[in-house]
Amino acid sequence: MQRYAEQEYGSGGLYQEYIRARDLKYATFRRRIPVIRQFATGVRLLDVGCSCGYFIDVALQSGFDAHGVEFSERAIAAASDAARPRIVQGDVNVLDIQRSARYDVVTAFDIIEHTLDPVQFLASLYRALNDRGLVVITTPDTDHILRWLMGRRWPMLQPFQHTVLFSRKSLPMALEKAGFHVIEITAAQKVLTLDYLMQQVRVYLPALTRAYQQAGRILPTRVRTWPLAYNIGEIVVLARRTE
Repeated sequence: MQRYAEQEYGSGGLYQEYIRARDLKYATFRRRIPVIRQFATGVRLLDVGCSCGYFIDVALQSGFDAHGVEFSERAIAAASDAARPRIVQGDVNVLDIQRSARYDVVTAFDIIEHTLDPVQFLASLYRALNDRGLVVITTPDTDHILRWLMGRRWPMLQPFQHTVLFSRKSLPMALEKAGFHVIEITAAQKVLTLDYLMQQVRVYLPALTRAYQQAGRILPTRVRTWPLAYNIGEIVVLARRTE
């Protein structure tokens, strides 16, 4: 998995697209900050699997003392000058070894589906939090209608990246097993353009991609590049550490 990620951040396409979509990522993370602020008990924050540090940038701008953990050296190198010194290179599967400090908020966006032992991973997040600390997780939702409509072409089925997938029932169960009390579970939204969305699903839906390319000849550029919030089949779960 790590070799695959390093390749994609380097010569591969997936993460290079992530880097080019920086402004869309910033817009997505700005939408999440108010909810986190509503439930957070303090400002010390750790973003686990922080990639290029875009959420760290947004959190810093919003008054959080934000830090991150990321296993890809190339992703860290692509982070901003503000975020890069705050990122520790490490494997989230051995998070306890990498970080010994306590945090008021731990975010784990699109990362638990990459872990080898998700309950152990959640337990490590529990230990990284202060009393009544907040964890915020986003991950693919196996209950989403797109899973049933797309079948084996569902883009969340990624054998080189996703080792485990959760439903709206199983993720709260895993969180409770790790010691958390679930506060809220809702559909996760990401800010995307139609062009970016079609680029992301081109491998899984080639016929739809070709149709969009044809339609793109008559669709105004403003329509294709206008950023909007979409639910593409993911959930966001907020939970609190309990004693």
